[in-house]
Amino acid sequence: SFVMTKICYTALPSSAFTSLQKRVFPIYFRLQSLLVILTAITYPPSSLSSLASSTSDLLLLAFAGVTAVLNLVIYGPRTSRAMVQRIHQ
Repeated sequence: SFVMTKICYTALPSSAFTSLQKRVFPIYFRLQSLLVILTAITYPPSSLSSLASSTSDLLLLAFAGVTAVLNLVIYGPRTSRAMVQRIHQ
């Protein structure tokens, strides 16, 4: 996403870039949340029970989960609103 963002920012007009970002990043944030859940469910050797016994892995995955939810629920929508407001200035 970093490379795509940089290329699109330089290649597209501002309004087209904003429209693209509004559509792409919510998908990224949903995938981020889904992948955290999938990682927890498929944690070897026996899924969630094994994850509960590994404190460091559990904490890291919990941190990833919290940041995924923050991106999905708070930062993504705020960023989209800021981009729209910037266009109308």
